[in-house]
Amino acid sequence: MISPLNKSALESEHSSRIYFLFLDLAIDPLRACTGVRTYNTLGFDWLGIGEIAGISDIADSADIAARQVTITASGVDPWITEPVLSRTNYKGRAAIIYRGLLDAQNNLVDTPWVIWQGRMDVGSMVRAAEANAAKIICEPLAARLLRANISRYSDQDHQIRFAGDKFYEFLPEMEKKDANWGGRRVAPATSGVGGTRGGGFTGQRRVF
Repeated sequence: MISPLNKSALESEHSSRIYFLFLDLAIDPLRACTGVRTYNTLGFDWLGIGEIAGISDIADSADIAARQVTITASGVDPWITEPVLSRTNYKGRAAIIYRGLLDAQNNLVDTPWVIWQGRMDVGSMVRAAEANAAKIICEPLAARLLRANISRYSDQDHQIRFAGDKFYEFLPEMEKKDANWGGRRVAPATSGVGGTRGGGFTGQRRVF
């Protein structure tokens, strides 16, 4: 949500944009910005590391929230770039990009707002004599909607996510349990005579 102050600054000729990047690295989360100095906002200090290639390329797209983002940081300290060498340090963890606006004195007009959020996916590292460059491909949260749901409503699958929980413990017995319905015995028949897929009457069918 863009605040009234930020909205007004967007229409001004004297404001400039700044981007804030949050990477939930397992050892030490990274909070950096494209400014030349550290800014304190959103309750944290954001280290100014200059331009972060890859952010400015996608930040103006109308459908940014649903697009994959590649974040590239180069010419920065090794403690920022080294984590991408460890897959478990970032894989699947949160990545958020904020946009803020600066006034003529390079001060924040108001609190930055979220323009993209998702999960870190694949990272790579390019080593050079003068500087190292880290690249991380991030996928949007909306990408999960496009994946096939491979989970099953079974006790075995449920135990993978919630070990020891007994929610589906008696599901096999329930599938074979007869019940009374309309004064007649109803069996969960799946095929064959006297039943239909998904359930049927064991006796004469009733017509409603």
